[in-house]
Amino acid sequence: MQMYSRYLMAGLLAALVLAVSACGFHLRGAVQLPPQLSKVYLQGGDPYDLLVRDWTRALATAGSTVVTEAQDATAILQIIANRGERRVLSVRATGKAQEYELYQILEFRVRDPAGRELLAAQHLELTRDYLFDPTDVLGKANEEETLRRDMRRDLVRLAMLRLESLAR
Repeated sequence: MQMYSRYLMAGLLAALVLAVSACGFHLRGAVQLPPQLSKVYLQGGDPYDLLVRDWTRALATAGSTVVTEAQDATAILQIIANRGERRVLSVRATGKAQEYELYQILEFRVRDPAGRELLAAQHLELTRDYLFDPTDVLGKANEEETLRRDMRRDLVRLAMLRLESLAR
């Protein structure tokens, strides 16, 4: 009986492996940017902004060079909007904030040096919410910063996937 169950488990495992490989599932690897993004000029972004720094790092990791002059670029990545805020979602009976929502908006487009649009304006928006505890202000400030950092990373990852779509 025990030998029969081992064969059954091995058969089920083999069937699962075949089914997963047949459906096209594969782990996501590094982003492969198209050749026209080999040298990118970032236009409109504050170079000291954390999202712009993360994006510059992601472009370099993907094999692209971020140049400082537009005439040296093979593509111009224009940041149209990059803003994030915090708004109150709910309040306590005392009128003080109980829950906050963080949001971050990123809008960008990609053009070639001649001005032709390679990627139309893209709008990305992420939101996260968290409960606020007035007795743990420092801990909640750290939580907010962690959420903002994760949102920046997610936006950069989503933007890089949009840039990767230019290769198709």
